[in-house]
Amino acid sequence: MWRAGYACSDITPGPDVGLIGYDFRQAKLPGGNAGVHDPLMARALAISDGRSTAVLASLDLAVLEQAVARDLRRKVAERVGVPEANVVLACSHTHSGPLPCSPEGSRRAEDEAIIGLPPRDPDWSHLFFDRVCDAAARATGLTYPVDIGARQAPFGIAYNRRVPAGRGKVRHCWNPQEFPELAPAVSADPACVVAVFRQTNGPRRFIVFNMGAHGVCLGKTSRVVSADWPGAACQALDSEQPHTHSLFVAGACGDAHPWIATQEDAGLMDRVGRAAAAFAAVLAEAAAPVGGAGDRLSCAARTVRFGRDELDLTVWNIGGLLLAALPVELFASLGADLRRKAGKPVLLATCANGWNGYWPDRRAFAEGGYEVEGARQAGRKPGDGERLVRAAVRMLESP
Repeated sequence: MWRAGYACSDITPGPDVGLIGYDFRQAKLPGGNAGVHDPLMARALAISDGRSTAVLASLDLAVLEQAVARDLRRKVAERVGVPEANVVLACSHTHSGPLPCSPEGSRRAEDEAIIGLPPRDPDWSHLFFDRVCDAAARATGLTYPVDIGARQAPFGIAYNRRVPAGRGKVRHCWNPQEFPELAPAVSADPACVVAVFRQTNGPRRFIVFNMGAHGVCLGKTSRVVSADWPGAACQALDSEQPHTHSLFVAGACGDAHPWIATQEDAGLMDRVGRAAAAFAAVLAEAAAPVGGAGDRLSCAARTVRFGRDELDLTVWNIGGLLLAALPVELFASLGADLRRKAGKPVLLATCANGWNGYWPDRRAFAEGGYEVEGARQAGRKPGDGERLVRAAVRMLESP
């Protein structure tokens, strides 16, 4: 019998804690933040097949550095009594939240150079660690018998911000209103995947939904704390669907923006969130049963090396529902390739269990652009993104 439980904790920082996501904001605007538009949450879903348990934590943060993610996964695993492979920390990739450090202070200097970080806040980081562990413990402590369903369909929430400019080059369309002369194409991976865990003896529903678009409705001049459109989507789903608790995991969004992006109007951000929530709710109603009698939960983790990068990959098979957690900002074409090779719906969680920067596809390496420059500086080569997808698919085939 499948069982699932849910809990959440507020991880909103105080006014002295800086936000990451934009070099301009960090270099040109005052430190700290200008208050809270909407709270940041750590949402935990516990899943059990009666023999083993796994915990998916959806975090309203841009990224976790790999050393910090490893520390937190270990603490969550110890708290709930599961192997580390059975813990996934999936960041929503909002660009209006802080970056935690570990209580032990571990961090990667090269990541700091890439992101251009504001000063860390150890007190908030302690609170963050405690509250993620608390949510995970409460989710595993109270579970309900559930049936599992899933559905995948294309949803055009995102466009490709890299626009061909002739002679094999690209320009970046940060938002269509600011750059009306550009005509961005839709994202190469428009998939929306929804998994539903329905209580068999009661009204509760736990919904995990997956889309690939940067959390950048609020832009570089905004200083308010916000979970951006993914947080707005979770709030809309939970408030409009009775007895529903939702979690968001960011899909392949390395080159994908929502159609309303990098501006200051939080009302427009909420509009994107409501649109995403409405589509996720439709797919939740249409979810088809997953798996059958005798299906089990299997979880596998593997650390793979690409040059000087170590990537912690995790895959789950939840009775036929697949989850792949990759610690990278994956380009959308690579996400679509992973789904094709898997041959079934995959909850593709990028910026999960760490962060190792942009992973462009081979074509993007030929075109250049700032994502490619960052990838090259980190030692990545053309074809590394495709090799990463192959490694993840092999794990999905036999987790």
